[in-house]
Amino acid sequence: MGLDDPFPIEKCSGRVRGAILAEFQGRCPTIREVASISDAQWLTVPNIGPTTLEELRSMTHPVANGESRPNPTGMPDGELLSRLNRLQRELSIIVGEIRTRLSAGISKKNEQR
Repeated sequence: MGLDDPFPIEKCSGRVRGAILAEFQGRCPTIREVASISDAQWLTVPNIGPTTLEELRSMTHPVANGESRPNPTGMPDGELLSRLNRLQRELSIIVGEIRTRLSAGISKKNEQR
């Protein structure tokens, strides 16, 4: 990925994506444009703090010898995908339980009237 390539905005969190789009008036900038803005200036942009700035900077620093970036978790993609699927199933179960309890609470209130 070269400095004149489009910034990989699709890989950013929603907060960083919104801040970048706001800073560049809705257009996707190049990696060079994002990298050329100083840390001090980025920190004045709404929704950019030290953590989001770190995320942004991790995407603007070129990787030596064109190597791809290592997976920050150190886990293989298949394992990450399995974990994601399991967490999504668990979340679905929790949402179902919450809906059931809310429905039961509403039914009890209607019976008391």
